[in-house]
Amino acid sequence: QVNEIAFINTLEAQNKRHDVLNKLKEYEQRLNELQEKKRQEEKQARDEAVQERKRALEAERQARVEELLMKRKEQEARIEQQRQEKEKAREDAARERARDREERLAALTAAQQEAMEELQKKIQLKHDESIRRHMEQIEQRKEKAAELSSGRHANTDYAPKLTPYERKKQCSLCNVTISSEVYLFSHIKGKKHQQAVRENSSIQGRELSDEEVEHLSLKKYIVDIVIESSVPVEPLKDGEEKQKTKKKAKKLKARMNSRAKEYESLMEAKNTVSDSPFKAKLQRLAKDLLKHLQMQDSCLGNNKVSSLDRTLGEISRILEKENTADQIAFRAAGGLTALENVLQVLTSPTNLNAVSRVPFKSLCNTINAYSLTCSNCTENCTYVLFSNKITFLMDLLIHQFTVSVPDDHNATSGRSANKQVFEDLTTGLLRITAVIFRCLISSFPDGNNHSTALKILQEVKSKSSQVEAFNSRVQDLISYVVNIGLIDKLCCCFLSVQGPVDENPKIATFLQNATAVLHGICRLCFAVNGRSWNIFDNTRQDPTGLTAVLQSTDLVGVLHMLYCVLFHGTISDPNTASPKDSYAANTIQVAIQSLRFFNSFAVLDLPAFQSIVGAEGLSLAFRHIISSLLWYCSQHTCEGLLHEVIICVGYFTVNNTDNQVIVQSGRHPTVLQKLCQLPFQYFSDPRLIKVLFPSLIAACYNNPQNKIILEQEMSCVLLATFIQDFAQSSGQMDNQLSQQREKFFSSPDYLELSNRFPRQSWEEARQFFLKK
Repeated sequence: QVNEIAFINTLEAQNKRHDVLNKLKEYEQRLNELQEKKRQEEKQARDEAVQERKRALEAERQARVEELLMKRKEQEARIEQQRQEKEKAREDAARERARDREERLAALTAAQQEAMEELQKKIQLKHDESIRRHMEQIEQRKEKAAELSSGRHANTDYAPKLTPYERKKQCSLCNVTISSEVYLFSHIKGKKHQQAVRENSSIQGRELSDEEVEHLSLKKYIVDIVIESSVPVEPLKDGEEKQKTKKKAKKLKARMNSRAKEYESLMEAKNTVSDSPFKAKLQRLAKDLLKHLQMQDSCLGNNKVSSLDRTLGEISRILEKENTADQIAFRAAGGLTALENVLQVLTSPTNLNAVSRVPFKSLCNTINAYSLTCSNCTENCTYVLFSNKITFLMDLLIHQFTVSVPDDHNATSGRSANKQVFEDLTTGLLRITAVIFRCLISSFPDGNNHSTALKILQEVKSKSSQVEAFNSRVQDLISYVVNIGLIDKLCCCFLSVQGPVDENPKIATFLQNATAVLHGICRLCFAVNGRSWNIFDNTRQDPTGLTAVLQSTDLVGVLHMLYCVLFHGTISDPNTASPKDSYAANTIQVAIQSLRFFNSFAVLDLPAFQSIVGAEGLSLAFRHIISSLLWYCSQHTCEGLLHEVIICVGYFTVNNTDNQVIVQSGRHPTVLQKLCQLPFQYFSDPRLIKVLFPSLIAACYNNPQNKIILEQEMSCVLLATFIQDFAQSSGQMDNQLSQQREKFFSSPDYLELSNRFPRQSWEEARQFFLKK
C-alpha cells in the first residue's frame, strides 16, 4: 500500500509535471506567437516606414524634377524673349539706319542743290559786280577826263598818301616845302595859298575859281626841289644844343640822386613793416636773385639760367594777384634793387658779354616782375620816383632806343629805325613807365587831401612842403626825360610805322604803351607846373620843356603814325581810300591811346595843340582820322573810342575859327554832320549829353555856317538849354573849386562844361544859339 501510495503520488507528480510542462509549452508557444506577431507587426511597421520614406523621397524627387522642368521652361521662355527682343532691336536699328541713310541722302541732295543755287547766285553777283565796276570805271574815267579838261586835280575828299616824296616839292609862291601828298593837297586848299595865287594871277580882272587855282598851282607853282641846300652851320648848332642838354641832364640826375639819398635814409628810419603772408618767401626770392648775379662766370650755364627764370617765375606768380602788401614786402626786401641789377647788364660797358650772361627771355621776365611790383601799387611807384630808380628805367629806355634808332640827322624822318626796337624788352620798359605815371597821377597830392603817395613823407612838417617835394621830383623827372632825348627817339619810332599793325601785335603793343607814356607825362606835367587849373588860362608855364619838344616834333609823330595805321599809308586809288569794313582790336587800342594823348596835350597847352593839328598837312590827316573813327563807331559799339574822338574834336575847334572850318569840310557826311548823326542816346541820356554837347558848342560857336549845318540835324535850343543848366549849377561848382584839382584826376573831366568850353563865353554862346 505504501508503494501504491508512493506510485500514485509519483504518478500524480508526473501528471502535474506533465501538465506544468504542457502549460509551459503552451506559454512558450503563446509567447513565441506573441513575439512572432510583435515581430511581424514591427516588420510590417518598418516596411510601411520604408515605403513611406520611399514615397516621400519619390515625391521630393518628383518635385525637384518638376521644379527643374519649370526652371528650364522659364529659362527657355526667357531666352526666347531675349532672342525676340534682340531681333526686334536689330530690326529697329536696321530701320533707323535705313532712315538715317535716307535722311543723309536727302540732306546731301538738298545741300548740293543749295550749293548749286548759291554758286549760281555768286556767279550772278560777280557778274553784276563786274558790270557795276565796269560802269564805275567808265564814270571815273569820264570824271577824270572832265577834271583834266577843266584843270582840276584829284579830289582831296579821299585820304591821300602821307608817305614822303622821294624828291620833295616846293611851292615857289609861298616858299613852303611839301613833303607828301597830304601836305600838297592841304597847302593848295589853304586860304593863304589860294589868296596869293589869286593876287598874282588874276585873269582879265576876274577872280579865279577854286578849280582854276588848283590847276594853276600844280602847273606853275608846285615844283620839284632839284638840289637841297645844305647849311653847314646847322650841325654845329645841333651839336651845341646836344651838349647843353647832356649837361642839363647830368645836373638833373645828380640833383635827383642827392634827394634820393635823403629819401632812402628817411625810409630806413621809418622801417615800414608789411603784413604780407609771403613776406619771408619774397625776402628769400630777392636774396636768390642777388646770388644769381654775384656769380663770376662770364656766361650763365643752362642750369643757372633755369634757376634764374624759376626765381623770377615764383616772384611773378605771387605778385600777379596785385596784393599791395605782397608788392610792398618784395620792394622792402630789396626786390626792385635786385631786378635793377639783372637789368643793368643792358648798359654794361662790356655789353656783348653782359647780354650773353642773361638771355633775352630772362630779361623780359625781369621786366614783367618789375611791372607787377609797381602795378596799381602807389607806394611802390612813389618809392621808384623818390628813390630815383625811375631815372634808371629812363636810362635803359634811351639805351635801347640809341641802339635801334639812329640820330635824327642821320635818318630820313626816322624811317630807318631798327625793327628790334619793337621787341618785348623795350615795350616792357614802356609799360612799366606807363604804370608808374598812371599811379602817380591817381595819387596826386594837394593841400586838401591825404594822398597815399605822401604817407612816406609824413615826417615833412607841412602839407605844402609835401606837395612841393612831389612837384619838384616830377618836374625834374620830366625835364630829365626831355633832355636825354627820349621824346625825339619815340618820334623816330612813330614815324617809322608806315603801314597796318593788324598782323603785328608786337608793334601794336609797343605803340599802345608808348602813347600811354606820353599821355601820362602830359597829365603829370599839367598837374605839377603850378599854373591855374583852368585849361583855358593863357598864362602857361612849362619849365620842363615838355610842351616845346612836343610842339617841335608835331606831337611826337603820333598823328602821322595813326594816319598810316588806319589808312595803311598806301592809298593812291580813290576806290581803295574808303574805310575798311572793320579795324582789328589792336588798331582800335592804338587809336584810343593816341587820342588820349592828344586830349591830355590839349589840356596841357590848348593853343599849341590847335596850332599843331590845325597846320597844313596834319589838319587834313586829322580830319580823315576823325571821320574814319566816327564811321567805325557808327558800325561797332566802342564807347571809349567814341568819347575820346568827341572830346578831341571839341578841343580842336574851341575858340578856333580855322579849325571849325576843317570839321565841316570834305565829302559828306562831314565830321560835324557825323557828330550830329550820333545815336539818339547822345541827345537824351544826361551822361552822354555831357560828352557830346560841349564839342558841338565848341565846333559851332561864332560860326554861322557850322550853325546852319547843325540846325539841319538838330535844334540849337538844346545847346542853349544845356549851357543854361550848367550856368545855374555853376554857383555850386564855385564852392567846390578847392576840390576841383583832386576831382580832375579821379573822375572823367569831360563831364564838366568848364573843362571843355571857357566859362566866360557861356552867356554869349547861349545867346548865339538862341539867335534865329
